[in-house]
Amino acid sequence: MSTASSLKQGGGKGIPWYVSIIPLNMAVGASSVLSTLIALSLGASVAEIGLMMSSGAVATIIFSTVWGKLSDRSGLRKRYLLVIVLLLGPTFLVLSTASSVPQLVFYYTLLSVLTSGISPIAVMYAVETCRGKNWQGEVARFNSISSLGNILGFAMNTFVALFFRINWLFYISSALCLIAALLFWQIAEEPYITLERHAFPIIHLRDAERLFSPKSIFHYLDIKHIQMPRSLKQLKPLHLLFLACFIQWTGIFFFSVGQTPLMKDIGLSDSFILAINASASAVQVIAFGKIAPSLKQDHKKLINTAIFSRGFLILCWGALPIFLIYPFSYAFVFPLLFSILFPFLYSILWLPITTFAISSAPKNSKGSAQGELLSAMAVANAFGSALGGIVMTTMGYTVGFVIAAIISVLAAPVISRINMI
Repeated sequence: MSTASSLKQGGGKGIPWYVSIIPLNMAVGASSVLSTLIALSLGASVAEIGLMMSSGAVATIIFSTVWGKLSDRSGLRKRYLLVIVLLLGPTFLVLSTASSVPQLVFYYTLLSVLTSGISPIAVMYAVETCRGKNWQGEVARFNSISSLGNILGFAMNTFVALFFRINWLFYISSALCLIAALLFWQIAEEPYITLERHAFPIIHLRDAERLFSPKSIFHYLDIKHIQMPRSLKQLKPLHLLFLACFIQWTGIFFFSVGQTPLMKDIGLSDSFILAINASASAVQVIAFGKIAPSLKQDHKKLINTAIFSRGFLILCWGALPIFLIYPFSYAFVFPLLFSILFPFLYSILWLPITTFAISSAPKNSKGSAQGELLSAMAVANAFGSALGGIVMTTMGYTVGFVIAAIISVLAAPVISRINMI
């Protein structure tokens, strides 16, 4: 086998295709924090930052489905992923030119339209390139590589931000996307379809236009056919789990929209804020790989412990505005400590949730259950970010964080109704 053909084996000997995911995630992983820092430099309020995050979440909800369906119908995973990565390059350049908050909101939403297609297409590409052999391990491997890219991206941006303005970091993100596209184009190949699904013929341009039409897009948001239960007793355990996740993450996104603005207000530099995010990402990887799997407790107890602990940490954040009145040289210690503890709690919460969702879903609907779980969190992102931004702008950080903590712990009574084995 020649060197070139060896390189093109997505999961074979040669260079694995997901090497290209590292520079891609270096670019994409920090985009939310960088966009928030740019918004603050443009004079954005917390409400406007919440609007930006909410708009990005809505775009993700809609277009993750659109991108996934396009790649499903055509089977051209590589080409669609390559198109997305190539379009991300100029999008990052446009983001760097934003001169007003409305412009930044629009550009960030456009960025979310593109990034929403990465996960649904790349995960399926990982599954199909392994040709059915240990596809669960391949997905885990892909997620690990993605997390590594996030950490490296935050670390690089932390260093570069010491010398350059934040909007210049998007130039680097654009270059990283070009590198990722070149690597993916050289290494990857279109996978054989190995899953038990219908292979659709290559779609034509008119088919794509119909799929992207407003009528088709808003069909995904049509909830008229859903029958709302009169009480929680009518909900199945899996649906109760989705509801609990929606409540929990509404509180989390309500809170998170104020994190970066508060850190800026108490005097932390852009570089230090990026360093805190890098540390949190590293802790999350360690927690998911080593700590959370070793905890031997029943699922319900683990979830409730994480819910109440995260609520307590949010209340701790609510005490930090005191440094706005009484500046303190070592104030950075508190957001650093809280940010490191948060991903650890996330890991011990998310692992039992996903495990229960998989085990409770019907045999032929386990993938759909995961999609519904992520959709519940995406809707919580859109709702919580917008509401949190408005509340914190009008009532301040402390009141906003207290409300966020209350919302987040309201998930515990719902979890208590689920019979987890």
